[in-house]
Amino acid sequence: MNFIHRYEPASSWVSEINRLIDRSLTETTRHSAPHEAFHESDTSWILRIDLPGFSKPDVKLTVTDQILHLTAETGSEQFFAGKFDRKWNLGDDIDTTAISARLENGVLELTLPMRLPVIPQPTTIEIN
Repeated sequence: MNFIHRYEPASSWVSEINRLIDRSLTETTRHSAPHEAFHESDTSWILRIDLPGFSKPDVKLTVTDQILHLTAETGSEQFFAGKFDRKWNLGDDIDTTAISARLENGVLELTLPMRLPVIPQPTTIEIN
């Protein structure tokens, strides 16, 4: 965004206010989606989400039918009030019963463990 504007003495105070409002709306929408990053380890996926200004009571995580749902909302009395809602479709290779989360210094880190592959074991059938 260009913060340097040409001086236009002919412009009215109304157009200047409109320019400032447009600029503030653009900046708000640009920062409305927090940064997120996925990476894979040997046994799990790690998802890190930047949630500055949010504390543990502000954040809610649920998993239903392999869909991870994150909702975060701060109270309107806080200086950096905001709301965030996001969903991720988890594959069948994620063990949803063992997901863990940690919020520290404005970064939410989720560990999504992978299911161990099922290796078919031969079975012996006795003949009677």
